[in-house]
Amino acid sequence: MANSSLDSLSPLILNPLTPMAFLPPEFGFQLTLVKYVFVGTLGAVIFDTLICVGVDYRLLRDFKITLPTVVYFFSRAVTLTYFIFGAIVNTAPVGNCSQIFTVTVWLFAVAIPSTTLLFFFRVRAVYLDNKYVVGAFALMWLGVLGGCITATQNDEATRIGPTDYCLSVSHRAPAISAAAIIPLINDVLSFCAVTWRLAQNAQIKPTFRTGFKVMVFGHYLPVFSRALLQDGQIYFLSTVGIYILTVMMLYIKSIPPAYSAMLGNPNVAIMNAMACRMYRNTKLGLYKFPEPNSTTGATSKPIAFQVVGYPRDRSSDDGREHGAVFSDGVSFHTKPQKMEEGENGSNTPLEQTEKMV
Repeated sequence: MANSSLDSLSPLILNPLTPMAFLPPEFGFQLTLVKYVFVGTLGAVIFDTLICVGVDYRLLRDFKITLPTVVYFFSRAVTLTYFIFGAIVNTAPVGNCSQIFTVTVWLFAVAIPSTTLLFFFRVRAVYLDNKYVVGAFALMWLGVLGGCITATQNDEATRIGPTDYCLSVSHRAPAISAAAIIPLINDVLSFCAVTWRLAQNAQIKPTFRTGFKVMVFGHYLPVFSRALLQDGQIYFLSTVGIYILTVMMLYIKSIPPAYSAMLGNPNVAIMNAMACRMYRNTKLGLYKFPEPNSTTGATSKPIAFQVVGYPRDRSSDDGREHGAVFSDGVSFHTKPQKMEEGENGSNTPLEQTEKMV
């Protein structure tokens, strides 16, 4: 009899320590799933950070610390901190929801621009001799920064019922999607610009067919240019697809509001991991060059391009690709150039490159 009385009363009793009891069942299920995705993404970010500790230590120990190096470590630290704060505000009874959520969204607004800045350094290195292209992409990066900042003005957090757990409320406004659309455009344009410039090093007469093979498969390129191209392709394919899905989910009204921005956080993590991977590969010389064949145009001797400290000249055996690889990335010219002091004592391209670092 006592047990039946308790069973009849239990549906009427709310556990004050269970925040989901104060939400509609369907929305509570959706919110729980979003939290699982966020915590899982945090685990992936922590794992990526731990497995790269040795490589990051080499960057500090063996190389001169330059601005791109500072940006690299800053972007990794901010991204990790963002996910830690986000996991806390999503899973812990913090109580002071508004303040900690404000810190979290501002960490988000800094994480994406700091990551895209690494890709800007890559574009700058490839287009070092073209100030107009570099300036255009610098303005594009400022657009990314502005788009991410606007997203901070459209989110807020509140307590779930009388509990100390927090619920974030995102508005489906253009300002929210700007944090996804503008970085997407920046990534696409940056990838296309770098691919186009690398394709100029192709060791074959340009035609539509050969041009397709060069840009898609890296055929007929010197091994170093092909390594840079394929590294950019990996970044592009791993981030742009989820970027597009994120934007689509923001505008499809049939998708529940809790799910609308669910892919945004995994996208931030993948974007940061891949951009930092490209930076490490270029600076530490971690590329794996395939064996030469008739279509790739690779030289029989691998190109050494790892440099500690100061820039030095690296060129392929056929003399087609000459340039300077320096401690914060790579810069090269599509035509051979002398790396010596000019007759009038003016700086050569290598010296000018070194001054920009």
